[in-house]
Amino acid sequence: MTNIEVKGPQVVCSAFIENTIGSERKFLLVLCSGFKVWRVPGGRAEFGENIEDTLVREMEEETGIKFENPRFLGYGQDEQFLYTLNKTRSRLLMFFHVKLKKSDEDKIKLDPEEAEDFKWVTIEEMRKIKNKEGALTVFLDKNPKLNI
Repeated sequence: MTNIEVKGPQVVCSAFIENTIGSERKFLLVLCSGFKVWRVPGGRAEFGENIEDTLVREMEEETGIKFENPRFLGYGQDEQFLYTLNKTRSRLLMFFHVKLKKSDEDKIKLDPEEAEDFKWVTIEEMRKIKNKEGALTVFLDKNPKLNI
């Protein structure tokens, strides 16, 4: 197979992973090793892969959890500088919502190559974070009354 350089944005599938902590609904944010920004977990679609399969595969690779029934929320676009390759990437991010089962709370194991750090935040706390992924910022700005 010949490698072909694709022009245009890469398709990325990311998820707002919901966990109830105390009485609050919180969502997992990771500090991305490659882009050096806070983001919800996700990754690129492989050629010929549908977006739901991409999301399930990426969530399992990045968190160790196999999520079911992802719900599509919307999209955001950005150009992010990838430190590991020293180049800028144009991306289209498809955002989904998944819920963490109580039985899986202690099973999350983040891939250290993908995440330097993590935290659980509310949507309002997420909005206030300055150093977050461009497409996530665009998505949140386009959805000021996001109701997950």
